[in-house]
Amino acid sequence: MSSETESSIKRDTPNFKAVILHNVMSDWNAGDTEVSDTAMKRMRRGLIEQGYDVVLAPVRNDVAENLRDLDPKQHVIFNWCEGLDGQPNAYDAVPPVLEAMGFAYTGADAWALGATTDKAITKQHLIKNNVPTPIARVFATADRDGWARYPALVKPAAEHCSYGITPAAIVDTPEQLEERVQYVLDTWHQPALVEDFIDGPEFNVSLWGNGRLYPLPLAMLDFRAFSDYHDRIVSYDAKWDVNTDAFRLNPVICPAPIDNELKARIERVAKDAYKALRLRDYGRIDIRVRDGVPYVLDVNSNPDITLEGGFARSARTAGYDYSQTIARILHFASKRMAVN
Repeated sequence: MSSETESSIKRDTPNFKAVILHNVMSDWNAGDTEVSDTAMKRMRRGLIEQGYDVVLAPVRNDVAENLRDLDPKQHVIFNWCEGLDGQPNAYDAVPPVLEAMGFAYTGADAWALGATTDKAITKQHLIKNNVPTPIARVFATADRDGWARYPALVKPAAEHCSYGITPAAIVDTPEQLEERVQYVLDTWHQPALVEDFIDGPEFNVSLWGNGRLYPLPLAMLDFRAFSDYHDRIVSYDAKWDVNTDAFRLNPVICPAPIDNELKARIERVAKDAYKALRLRDYGRIDIRVRDGVPYVLDVNSNPDITLEGGFARSARTAGYDYSQTIARILHFASKRMAVN
């Protein structure tokens, strides 16, 4: 850790209690439940190591159910909810309840969560704030007219975790474009976002802070194993299926082996994107570089904060263990606690 960043997190024993607000979904199988339980135990153990008293607050549909007996002047919420039971993408349904109850909570508010869930809205705010991002268009029907940039990437406009992204999502002709847009419409029941495919190195930029932002070491995805640009993407398999070449042959290098000038350009664009989408406390910006220009692909509010996730990896590279990482995020949120 740099001396500047290290000094910024030194603090006395916490004067508030931590509440881990987390999902419990009725459609989870035993494996899903085990993964969630393990993540909760790790976070709880980490916060205890940092001196916090910790309360676990599971959520199905009623966000307030396990919070009513807690004092907002003595508790800060670590918001680890990704939706509600039966509404897995309803990220933005949780913050309004917490705010109405008077709690400070980690991460983005409802506006930012809603805006970053919809890729088209994200694009609008990036463009409005002069943040470079690939040219794109939303298709509500399988109409090839009005698009002439190839190769192009076609993906669901309101999904995350690389759902709907495979090598076939990169199209090279109007006929392939029309076919893939129709696939998105039929399979995901939402519009398709079509964008200029940036065939260049990809970087995950993890940042934290409010006002003054602190970039963590950049992570670079290594696509050297793939000669075909259709495979040089972060597909669903590359993220989640350990039995595929996409996963095994797509390592992440952190810190990224790039020169300081490019690093500074990428960090500057990432900070601008963080601010444009009004992220708070922590976030991750996905960027590709073409001809030296960083283009923002995605803005991730409340990104994966598990031990195995990219944010924790970048924090480890900076010298923060897992307990310090989650405690620092909670510390940022605590500045919004009610004082009276």
